[in-house]
Amino acid sequence: MILCCYNSAERLPKTLQYLANQKIALSLKWELILVNNNSTDNTVEEAQELWKKNAVPTILQIIDEPNPGLSFARIAGVKKAQFSYVLFCDDDNWLQEDYLQTAYTFMDLNPKIGVLGGQSVGVLEGDQPNWWEKQKINYAVGKQAVTSGDITNRGFVWGAGMIFRKEILTRLFNTGFTSLLSDRKGAILSSGGDSELCKWSLLLGYKLWYLESLQFSHFIEKERLMDEYLQKLLKGHKQAQPVLSLYNWFFKKGIYKKVNELSFNDRARFLWKSLNGYLKKKKRSREHLQLAFGNSIKIYSELNLIIRTYKYLSK
Repeated sequence: MILCCYNSAERLPKTLQYLANQKIALSLKWELILVNNNSTDNTVEEAQELWKKNAVPTILQIIDEPNPGLSFARIAGVKKAQFSYVLFCDDDNWLQEDYLQTAYTFMDLNPKIGVLGGQSVGVLEGDQPNWWEKQKINYAVGKQAVTSGDITNRGFVWGAGMIFRKEILTRLFNTGFTSLLSDRKGAILSSGGDSELCKWSLLLGYKLWYLESLQFSHFIEKERLMDEYLQKLLKGHKQAQPVLSLYNWFFKKGIYKKVNELSFNDRARFLWKSLNGYLKKKKRSREHLQLAFGNSIKIYSELNLIIRTYKYLSK
C-alpha cells in the first residue's frame, strides 16, 4: 500500500487507524509505504508515533520524494514496493476493514484485470453544499458504475483507493516515461494522472474493473466544500481532457495496433489525411501528421511520447 502525503499530519490519525484495523489472513503479507512529498509540518513524526501506538505488525516505511506532485510521489512509492499489487490510498481515505483482503483476493483470481476500483461514501467536515449531490463524483465519491463489473469502456478508475497490478506500472516507469498529466501539486488542482495510468493498463491489454463490495469513506475537509475550490477542481479536470481524449483516440480507434508496422502506404495515407484535414479544418490533422512520421520527428509532442513509449513497451 502506498500512502502519499503532503502536510497530512492532521488527517493521518483517522486514516492510519483504519489501516491498522484491516482484517487480513495471516498468510497475506503487506506493506505500508508512506511517501513524504515535501511536507512542511510534522507528517513523518505523526505517522511514526501513530503506527507505533497501533502496534501493527506490518512495518511502516517512510520515503521522501522531493519533486512536488502526486504523480512523482506515486512513482517513488511504486519503485519501493515489493509485492505484486499496489494500492493507492490517499491521506483522506478511510478503508473499510476488509478492503485489503477483498482487493487482494479479487485481483489474484482475475489476472486479466489491471486496475480495480471501489465505491466511496463522502464524510463532509462542513455543511453539505447545495451542489454536492450533482458534483460529488468529481470528488471521487459515490459509485463508479451501476453495478460491479467491467468498466474498461469507461476508461478510468478513481485514483482514491485504486489497486494496480504492479507489473504494469513497473514496465511503464522502466521506459523512462514522463506523465503528461501531473495530478495535484499542493494547492494546485491539476488532475488526470491516475486516469493516464489506467490508459496504459488498457494499452497493455488489461481490463478495468469496479467492485462495489470494495468500500471506503472519503473525508472532505470544509475548505474543499467552498465554491471557489469546486471551480478550481473542475478547471483541473477540464484541463486534463485534451490529453485524456488523445489517449482515448489512440486506444479506442485501434491506432496503437498500427504504429509498430506502418508501411509506406500507411504513412502516405496518414499524410494525405493530415493535409486534407488541415485544408478542411477537420480534427486530428496534427495526429495524422505525427503518425505519418512515426516517432522519428516530433510534431505533436504528446502523441510522439505516447507512440515512443508504446513502441518500447511492445518490443
